[in-house]
Amino acid sequence: MAAHALLTKKEGLTPTEYIVQKTLIYFNMRKIKDDSLEKLMSEENTGAIRDFSTTLDFIFISQLSGESVSFATMPPDPKTIKRKALLCLKARQEIEDIDPDNLFPTGIENEVVFMEITGKLLKNLYDQCQEIFLPVLGNPENQIGWSDLIRKDLIDNFHQFLAYTQVTLGLVEGRTSLPLPPPDVTQSEKTSSKDKAAVLETAISHWTKQIKAELRKDPETALKKAVHPDPLTEINFWKNKSINLNSICEQLAGERIKKVLKFLEQNKSTQTSAFSKLQKEVQIARTEADENYKFLQTLEKYFYKLADTSLELTEVAEYFVPIMHTILLIWTYSQHYNTPARLLVLIREICNAIIFQCRQQVDSDKIFGSIKNEDPGDAHSKLMMCMDFCAKFKEAYYDHKAQSKNAWKITPSALFVRLDAFIERCQDIMQLTQTIQ
Repeated sequence: MAAHALLTKKEGLTPTEYIVQKTLIYFNMRKIKDDSLEKLMSEENTGAIRDFSTTLDFIFISQLSGESVSFATMPPDPKTIKRKALLCLKARQEIEDIDPDNLFPTGIENEVVFMEITGKLLKNLYDQCQEIFLPVLGNPENQIGWSDLIRKDLIDNFHQFLAYTQVTLGLVEGRTSLPLPPPDVTQSEKTSSKDKAAVLETAISHWTKQIKAELRKDPETALKKAVHPDPLTEINFWKNKSINLNSICEQLAGERIKKVLKFLEQNKSTQTSAFSKLQKEVQIARTEADENYKFLQTLEKYFYKLADTSLELTEVAEYFVPIMHTILLIWTYSQHYNTPARLLVLIREICNAIIFQCRQQVDSDKIFGSIKNEDPGDAHSKLMMCMDFCAKFKEAYYDHKAQSKNAWKITPSALFVRLDAFIERCQDIMQLTQTIQ
């Protein structure tokens, strides 16, 4: 069938023709050429539609290019969904075979449903539940025959599912999303003030747990997990924390949350006082995160150089003094990034970057390869270069510590624990090379 004939045909469509026609219209492919339509109607695509017509409950449809579409019985990889895709499913579970010979009295157009899906599948799920299923579930016409207990249980469970989905969606996107209480409960005149207060207090309890979890996040966590983060991790931590806390503050300043707090305050809830204190903590933490990120950004260009493995160690070492000088300025002028705990984390992360750079030079295979090839002198010189590299950083640190008038009161063993262990390892290997020489 020609493309024009397929798109203009109104009656007598087979299941395959009907699904393909709707697909072309949805993806705005009305001007598709006949040869492209022939490729689209490949055995693979028509086979998937045939499986859907006979045994499957749904089929996924993705646009691959301007005139190319894929029909598949398995969900597409979200990364391959450029804009949107389609989910085609049977409208009634009892339908086992969509076929013109079945002579459905309502017509095939009423037996299949098309739904949009996006690359963000969780967001797509939340939107579908919020905008389609919730209104359908909450429609009194659809609740005929339900007891009050069943209605309340179903609605409450669905609201809880929505809330958890919203929280999970926020976590996936790297932010804290505070789920709002259902308006059909809190704004209904049929709901008593006592029941409304119970729903709103539950919401506040969830918000409190989420906010406290964000406030507890600390850059030292990565070090404790022994993943050896570099200093760029520190900048990203404060960037993300700043964004997240600002997002939380914006949500707390929203009208719906304000109404929740006002209602509970008027009903003398015991939770409003504690939550008010928590809001102040969020404001303080946001100010700290904003300032820390602003100051640490001045180090970003140096940290990228520190992580650049294309540079020689002698080139990287030239940035040690500028790095320590900038850290000293941050210590002097920052109101929050001027504590031994903050400095300890940052210096240890810098040490991790230094060790990583050195290991590009003294990789065990290279070092022991030189020894095996009876060229211990090469291994010896590389080890000396790395030890000198580490020593230059420690020298820059102690010079600026003196300029801080010894305000940097941190035990060296805690500060350079991993760097000193690396230097010691280099010394042990050097002794081995000297023995061979």
